[in-house]
Amino acid sequence: MKDMPKFAIKWYKMWIVGFLESWHPNDLERFYMFVSVLLANSKKQRSRYWLKENLREDCSKLSDKDIEKYCDIYEHIRDFKRVWRSQQAKLIAQNDFEKNIEEINKKHSR
Repeated sequence: MKDMPKFAIKWYKMWIVGFLESWHPNDLERFYMFVSVLLANSKKQRSRYWLKENLREDCSKLSDKDIEKYCDIYEHIRDFKRVWRSQQAKLIAQNDFEKNIEEINKKHSR
């Protein structure tokens, strides 16, 4: 568990003790819980390669193909969470806010 934050260790262990190669919904749910806790509480950005290294070390039965799939999912979730911090998201939100203010001003100026 290289560079694993203390708050995420419990969730990581809970996930990897399962039968990860089965892709059972319960194993996926535990994976999502681990990723959610990691992304919500971690100040440090961790890459797919960080996850890959940990899975290779901690899950010897997991194939390279399965490791890549988990890393793809992790990267997708991580990138999705960052969308709302992007400049484009901020500009769209600001534009919507300004439109709402204009509509409110129009209603109250009548």
